[in-house]
Amino acid sequence: MKIKKGHIILSIPVIIVFSALIFLLSGAEKEQNIVTGIVETTEIDVASKIPGRIEKMFFEEGQLVKKGDIIASLESKEIDAKVEQARGVMDAAREKMNLTNKGAREEEKRGAEKLYLQAKHQFNYVNKTWERFQKLYKDSVISEQERDEIEFKYNAALEQMEAAKAKYDMALNGARPEEKLAAAALFHQAENVFIEAMTYKDELSLKAPIDGEISRKIVDAGEIISAGYPIVSLINRNDSYIVLQLREDKLGSIKLGQTFKGKVPGLGNEEFVFEVTFISVMADFATWKPTNQKGEFDLKTFEIHLRNKRAAPDLRPGMTVNILLSN
Repeated sequence: MKIKKGHIILSIPVIIVFSALIFLLSGAEKEQNIVTGIVETTEIDVASKIPGRIEKMFFEEGQLVKKGDIIASLESKEIDAKVEQARGVMDAAREKMNLTNKGAREEEKRGAEKLYLQAKHQFNYVNKTWERFQKLYKDSVISEQERDEIEFKYNAALEQMEAAKAKYDMALNGARPEEKLAAAALFHQAENVFIEAMTYKDELSLKAPIDGEISRKIVDAGEIISAGYPIVSLINRNDSYIVLQLREDKLGSIKLGQTFKGKVPGLGNEEFVFEVTFISVMADFATWKPTNQKGEFDLKTFEIHLRNKRAAPDLRPGMTVNILLSN
Protein backbone atom coordinates (compact mmCIF):
# COMPACT_ATOMS: atom_id res chain seq x y z
CA MET A 1 0.00 0.00 0.00
CA LYS A 2 2.84 2.38 0.75
CA ILE A 3 4.30 1.76 -2.68
CA LYS A 4 0.97 2.45 -4.33
CA LYS A 5 0.61 5.71 -2.39
CA GLY A 6 4.06 6.77 -3.53
CA HIS A 7 3.16 6.07 -7.11
CA ILE A 8 -0.01 8.08 -6.72
CA ILE A 9 1.82 11.00 -5.10
CA LEU A 10 4.45 10.90 -7.85
CA SER A 11 1.83 10.72 -10.62
CA ILE A 12 -0.03 13.87 -9.55
CA PRO A 13 2.76 16.35 -10.51
CA VAL A 14 3.36 14.41 -13.72
CA ILE A 15 -0.30 14.74 -14.67
CA ILE A 16 -0.26 18.45 -13.84
CA VAL A 17 2.87 19.04 -15.91
CA PHE A 18 1.51 16.98 -18.78
CA SER A 19 -1.81 18.85 -18.73
CA ALA A 20 -0.05 22.21 -18.66
CA LEU A 21 2.12 21.13 -21.58
CA ILE A 22 -0.94 20.10 -23.59
CA PHE A 23 -2.63 23.40 -22.77
CA LEU A 24 0.40 25.41 -23.82
CA LEU A 25 0.84 23.44 -27.03
CA SER A 26 -2.82 23.77 -27.93
CA GLY A 27 -2.69 27.49 -27.13
CA ALA A 28 0.39 27.90 -29.28
CA GLU A 29 -1.33 26.04 -32.08
CA LYS A 30 -4.36 28.29 -31.84
CA GLU A 31 -2.14 31.34 -31.69
CA GLN A 32 -0.38 30.18 -34.82
CA ASN A 33 -3.76 29.96 -36.57
CA ILE A 34 -4.44 33.65 -35.95
CA VAL A 35 -2.90 36.14 -38.37
CA THR A 36 -3.14 39.90 -38.18
CA GLY A 37 -4.18 41.98 -41.15
CA ILE A 38 -4.54 45.69 -41.81
CA VAL A 39 -7.71 47.48 -42.92
CA GLU A 40 -7.36 49.33 -46.19
CA THR A 41 -9.95 51.14 -48.27
CA THR A 42 -10.44 52.71 -51.68
CA GLU A 43 -9.03 56.24 -51.86
CA ILE A 44 -9.91 58.64 -54.66
CA ASP A 45 -8.19 61.91 -55.50
CA VAL A 46 -10.65 64.58 -56.67
CA ALA A 47 -8.93 66.81 -59.24
CA SER A 48 -9.88 69.62 -61.59
CA LYS A 49 -9.78 69.24 -65.38
CA ILE A 50 -8.95 72.92 -65.82
CA PRO A 51 -6.43 75.24 -64.15
CA GLY A 52 -7.57 78.12 -61.98
CA ARG A 53 -7.75 79.69 -58.55
CA ILE A 54 -9.70 78.02 -55.75
CA GLU A 55 -12.57 80.33 -54.87
CA LYS A 56 -14.11 78.39 -51.98
CA MET A 57 -13.79 75.06 -50.16
CA PHE A 58 -17.10 73.68 -48.88
CA PHE A 59 -15.87 70.74 -46.76
CA GLU A 60 -13.14 70.03 -44.24
CA GLU A 61 -11.15 66.90 -43.44
CA GLY A 62 -13.19 64.20 -41.74
CA GLN A 63 -16.54 65.40 -43.10
CA LEU A 64 -18.84 63.07 -45.02
CA VAL A 65 -19.96 63.90 -48.55
CA LYS A 66 -22.59 62.50 -50.88
CA LYS A 67 -22.05 61.79 -54.55
CA GLY A 68 -22.62 65.04 -56.45
CA ASP A 69 -21.90 67.37 -53.52
CA ILE A 70 -19.82 70.41 -54.52
CA ILE A 71 -16.50 70.12 -52.71
CA ALA A 72 -14.82 73.24 -54.10
CA SER A 73 -15.36 75.97 -56.68
CA LEU A 74 -12.94 77.79 -58.99
CA GLU A 75 -13.02 81.45 -60.00
CA SER A 76 -15.02 81.84 -63.22
CA LYS A 77 -14.05 85.18 -64.80
CA GLU A 78 -12.02 83.77 -67.70
CA ILE A 79 -14.43 80.91 -68.35
CA ASP A 80 -17.45 83.24 -68.23
CA ALA A 81 -15.84 85.45 -70.88
CA LYS A 82 -15.17 82.45 -73.13
CA VAL A 83 -18.74 81.24 -72.68
CA GLU A 84 -20.21 84.61 -73.68
CA GLN A 85 -17.87 84.84 -76.66
CA ALA A 86 -18.88 81.37 -77.83
CA ARG A 87 -22.55 82.20 -77.27
CA GLY A 88 -22.28 85.32 -79.45
CA VAL A 89 -20.62 83.41 -82.30
CA MET A 90 -23.27 80.69 -82.08
CA ASP A 91 -26.16 83.18 -82.11
CA ALA A 92 -24.73 84.94 -85.17
CA ALA A 93 -24.30 81.63 -86.98
CA ARG A 94 -27.87 80.65 -86.09
CA GLU A 95 -29.27 83.90 -87.52
CA LYS A 96 -27.34 83.41 -90.74
CA MET A 97 -28.60 79.84 -91.04
CA ASN A 98 -32.19 80.94 -90.43
CA LEU A 99 -31.83 83.68 -93.02
CA THR A 100 -30.62 81.27 -95.68
CA ASN A 101 -33.43 78.83 -94.90
CA LYS A 102 -36.31 81.32 -94.65
CA GLY A 103 -35.24 83.70 -97.39
CA ALA A 104 -35.48 87.49 -97.39
CA ARG A 105 -37.61 89.64 -95.12
CA GLU A 106 -41.24 90.31 -96.01
CA GLU A 107 -40.58 93.82 -97.31
CA GLU A 108 -37.77 92.47 -99.50
CA LYS A 109 -40.10 89.80 -100.85
CA ARG A 110 -42.76 92.40 -101.69
CA GLY A 111 -40.19 94.62 -103.41
CA ALA A 112 -38.88 91.71 -105.51
CA GLU A 113 -42.42 90.76 -106.43
CA LYS A 114 -43.21 94.30 -107.67
CA LEU A 115 -40.07 94.40 -109.80
CA TYR A 116 -40.95 91.04 -111.28
CA LEU A 117 -44.53 92.11 -112.10
CA GLN A 118 -43.28 95.31 -113.73
CA ALA A 119 -40.82 93.36 -115.85
CA LYS A 120 -43.55 90.88 -116.74
CA HIS A 121 -45.96 93.63 -117.87
CA GLN A 122 -43.20 95.23 -119.90
CA PHE A 123 -42.42 91.93 -121.56
CA ASN A 124 -46.10 91.27 -122.36
CA TYR A 125 -46.37 94.67 -124.00
CA VAL A 126 -43.17 94.18 -126.02
CA ASN A 127 -44.25 90.63 -126.92
CA LYS A 128 -47.52 91.87 -128.47
CA THR A 129 -45.63 94.54 -130.38
CA TRP A 130 -43.15 91.92 -131.57
CA GLU A 131 -45.98 89.68 -132.88
CA ARG A 132 -47.57 92.60 -134.79
CA PHE A 133 -44.24 93.60 -136.30
CA GLN A 134 -43.64 90.02 -137.43
CA LYS A 135 -46.89 90.08 -139.43
CA LEU A 136 -46.10 93.52 -140.84
CA TYR A 137 -42.65 92.33 -141.88
CA LYS A 138 -44.13 89.31 -143.67
CA ASP A 139 -46.52 91.64 -145.51
CA SER A 140 -43.52 93.85 -146.42
CA VAL A 141 -45.05 96.81 -144.58
CA ILE A 142 -41.96 97.47 -142.43
CA SER A 143 -38.32 97.13 -143.17
CA GLU A 144 -35.94 94.53 -141.79
CA GLN A 145 -34.20 97.17 -139.67
CA GLU A 146 -37.47 98.09 -137.97
CA ARG A 147 -38.15 94.43 -137.28
CA ASP A 148 -34.64 94.00 -135.81
CA GLU A 149 -35.16 96.95 -133.48
CA ILE A 150 -38.34 95.52 -132.02
CA GLU A 151 -36.68 92.08 -131.78
CA PHE A 152 -33.89 93.64 -129.70
CA LYS A 153 -36.47 95.23 -127.37
CA TYR A 154 -38.25 91.88 -127.14
CA ASN A 155 -35.09 90.02 -126.09
CA ALA A 156 -34.14 92.73 -123.59
CA ALA A 157 -37.61 92.66 -121.99
CA LEU A 158 -37.46 88.86 -121.78
CA GLU A 159 -34.08 88.93 -120.03
CA GLN A 160 -35.24 91.60 -117.59
CA MET A 161 -38.33 89.57 -116.73
CA GLU A 162 -36.30 86.39 -116.19
CA ALA A 163 -33.80 88.23 -113.97
CA ALA A 164 -36.60 89.76 -111.91
CA LYS A 165 -38.25 86.34 -111.64
CA ALA A 166 -34.98 84.80 -110.37
CA LYS A 167 -34.59 87.49 -107.69
CA TYR A 168 -38.20 87.03 -106.64
CA ASP A 169 -37.75 83.25 -106.38
CA MET A 170 -34.59 83.73 -104.31
CA ALA A 171 -36.44 86.04 -101.96
CA LEU A 172 -39.17 83.42 -101.55
CA ASN A 173 -37.03 80.28 -101.29
CA GLY A 174 -33.87 81.57 -99.66
CA ALA A 175 -30.33 80.64 -100.63
CA ARG A 176 -29.19 77.76 -102.78
CA PRO A 177 -28.98 74.26 -101.23
CA GLU A 178 -25.19 74.37 -100.99
CA GLU A 179 -25.35 77.76 -99.26
CA LYS A 180 -27.87 76.36 -96.77
CA LEU A 181 -25.58 73.40 -96.05
CA ALA A 182 -22.60 75.70 -95.52
CA ALA A 183 -24.58 77.93 -93.14
CA ALA A 184 -25.81 74.90 -91.18
CA ALA A 185 -22.25 73.55 -90.90
CA LEU A 186 -20.99 76.87 -89.53
CA PHE A 187 -23.80 76.94 -86.98
CA HIS A 188 -23.09 73.41 -85.75
CA GLN A 189 -19.40 74.24 -85.47
CA ALA A 190 -20.17 77.32 -83.38
CA GLU A 191 -22.65 75.30 -81.30
CA ASN A 192 -19.99 72.70 -80.48
CA VAL A 193 -17.58 75.43 -79.36
CA PHE A 194 -20.31 76.80 -77.07
CA ILE A 195 -21.03 73.33 -75.64
CA GLU A 196 -17.32 72.85 -74.96
CA ALA A 197 -17.17 76.21 -73.18
CA MET A 198 -20.19 75.26 -71.06
CA THR A 199 -18.49 71.96 -70.21
CA TYR A 200 -15.50 73.88 -68.88
CA LYS A 201 -17.88 76.10 -66.92
CA ASP A 202 -19.40 73.01 -65.29
CA GLU A 203 -15.89 71.94 -64.28
CA LEU A 204 -15.61 75.07 -62.14
CA SER A 205 -17.62 73.19 -59.53
CA LEU A 206 -15.69 70.15 -58.29
CA LYS A 207 -18.17 67.49 -57.25
CA ALA A 208 -17.74 64.35 -55.18
CA PRO A 209 -17.66 61.29 -57.49
CA ILE A 210 -18.75 58.91 -54.71
CA ASP A 211 -20.21 58.85 -51.22
CA GLY A 212 -17.28 59.04 -48.85
CA GLU A 213 -15.24 60.85 -46.25
CA ILE A 214 -12.66 63.55 -46.90
CA SER A 215 -9.45 62.01 -45.64
CA ARG A 216 -7.13 64.80 -46.77
CA LYS A 217 -7.59 68.40 -47.92
CA ILE A 218 -4.69 69.20 -50.23
CA VAL A 219 -5.34 72.86 -51.14
CA ASP A 220 -7.04 75.88 -49.57
CA ALA A 221 -9.10 78.75 -50.93
CA GLY A 222 -7.02 81.26 -52.87
CA GLU A 223 -4.44 78.79 -54.16
CA ILE A 224 -3.84 78.39 -57.89
CA ILE A 225 -3.95 74.84 -59.20
CA SER A 226 -3.00 73.27 -62.51
CA ALA A 227 -5.16 70.87 -64.50
CA GLY A 228 -5.23 67.43 -62.92
CA TYR A 229 -3.91 68.60 -59.54
CA PRO A 230 -5.89 66.94 -56.70
CA ILE A 231 -8.03 69.09 -54.43
CA VAL A 232 -8.97 66.52 -51.78
CA SER A 233 -8.71 62.78 -51.20
CA LEU A 234 -11.85 60.75 -50.51
CA ILE A 235 -12.11 57.33 -48.89
CA ASN A 236 -15.01 55.00 -49.52
CA ARG A 237 -15.92 53.82 -46.03
CA ASN A 238 -18.18 51.11 -47.44
CA ASP A 239 -15.40 49.61 -49.56
CA SER A 240 -12.88 48.56 -46.92
CA TYR A 241 -10.95 45.30 -47.10
CA ILE A 242 -8.37 43.41 -45.06
CA VAL A 243 -4.82 42.86 -46.33
CA LEU A 244 -2.97 39.81 -45.02
CA GLN A 245 0.63 38.86 -45.69
CA LEU A 246 0.48 35.06 -45.50
CA ARG A 247 3.40 32.62 -45.62
CA GLU A 248 3.22 30.03 -48.35
CA ASP A 249 3.11 27.16 -45.86
CA LYS A 250 -0.31 28.46 -44.78
CA LEU A 251 -1.52 29.30 -48.25
CA GLY A 252 -2.63 25.83 -49.31
CA SER A 253 -5.81 25.92 -47.23
CA ILE A 254 -6.87 29.39 -48.47
CA LYS A 255 -9.32 29.50 -51.38
CA LEU A 256 -11.17 32.31 -53.14
CA GLY A 257 -14.66 32.70 -51.70
CA GLN A 258 -13.68 31.07 -48.41
CA THR A 259 -14.89 32.83 -45.26
CA PHE A 260 -13.07 33.44 -41.97
CA LYS A 261 -13.97 35.08 -38.71
CA GLY A 262 -11.98 38.03 -37.47
CA LYS A 263 -11.95 40.37 -34.50
CA VAL A 264 -11.12 44.07 -34.54
CA PRO A 265 -9.33 45.30 -31.39
CA GLY A 266 -10.11 48.90 -32.28
CA LEU A 267 -13.85 48.12 -32.14
CA GLY A 268 -13.83 46.30 -28.82
CA ASN A 269 -12.93 42.95 -30.46
CA GLU A 270 -16.16 43.05 -32.46
CA GLU A 271 -16.36 39.94 -34.64
CA PHE A 272 -16.91 40.03 -38.38
CA VAL A 273 -17.08 37.45 -41.13
CA PHE A 274 -14.69 38.07 -44.00
CA GLU A 275 -14.54 36.50 -47.47
CA VAL A 276 -11.36 35.90 -49.46
CA THR A 277 -11.64 37.99 -52.64
CA PHE A 278 -8.03 38.12 -53.84
CA ILE A 279 -4.94 35.94 -53.66
CA SER A 280 -1.74 37.33 -55.15
CA VAL A 281 -0.49 35.31 -58.11
CA MET A 282 3.12 36.09 -57.20
CA ALA A 283 5.00 36.12 -53.92
CA ASP A 284 5.88 39.50 -52.45
CA PHE A 285 8.94 38.80 -50.29
CA ALA A 286 10.69 36.14 -48.20
CA THR A 287 9.86 35.71 -44.53
CA TRP A 288 12.00 35.08 -41.50
CA LYS A 289 12.87 31.40 -42.12
CA PRO A 290 16.63 31.26 -42.99
CA THR A 291 17.94 29.32 -45.95
CA ASN A 292 19.21 25.75 -45.32
CA GLN A 293 19.12 26.11 -41.53
CA LYS A 294 17.89 22.91 -39.87
CA GLY A 295 16.72 21.67 -43.25
CA GLU A 296 14.39 24.63 -43.82
CA PHE A 297 14.25 27.06 -46.72
CA ASP A 298 13.09 30.63 -47.30
CA LEU A 299 9.30 30.82 -47.26
CA LYS A 300 7.65 33.36 -49.55
CA THR A 301 4.80 35.62 -48.51
CA PHE A 302 1.62 36.13 -50.51
CA GLU A 303 -0.85 38.99 -50.22
CA ILE A 304 -4.46 38.07 -49.45
CA HIS A 305 -7.50 40.37 -49.54
CA LEU A 306 -10.64 39.71 -47.50
CA ARG A 307 -13.84 41.74 -47.63
CA ASN A 308 -16.48 42.04 -44.96
CA LYS A 309 -19.71 40.16 -45.66
CA ARG A 310 -21.76 43.11 -44.36
CA ALA A 311 -21.35 46.88 -44.47
CA ALA A 312 -18.94 48.08 -41.78
CA PRO A 313 -18.40 51.85 -42.04
CA ASP A 314 -16.69 51.83 -38.62
CA LEU A 315 -13.73 49.91 -40.05
CA ARG A 316 -11.13 52.56 -40.69
CA PRO A 317 -7.88 52.35 -42.67
CA GLY A 318 -4.96 51.26 -40.53
CA MET A 319 -6.97 49.25 -38.00
CA THR A 320 -5.69 45.76 -37.23
CA VAL A 321 -7.87 42.68 -37.61
CA ASN A 322 -7.07 39.29 -36.07
CA ILE A 323 -8.18 36.61 -38.53
CA LEU A 324 -8.75 33.05 -37.32
CA LEU A 325 -7.62 30.83 -40.17
CA SER A 326 -9.22 27.64 -38.81
CA ASN A 327 -12.95 28.29 -39.08
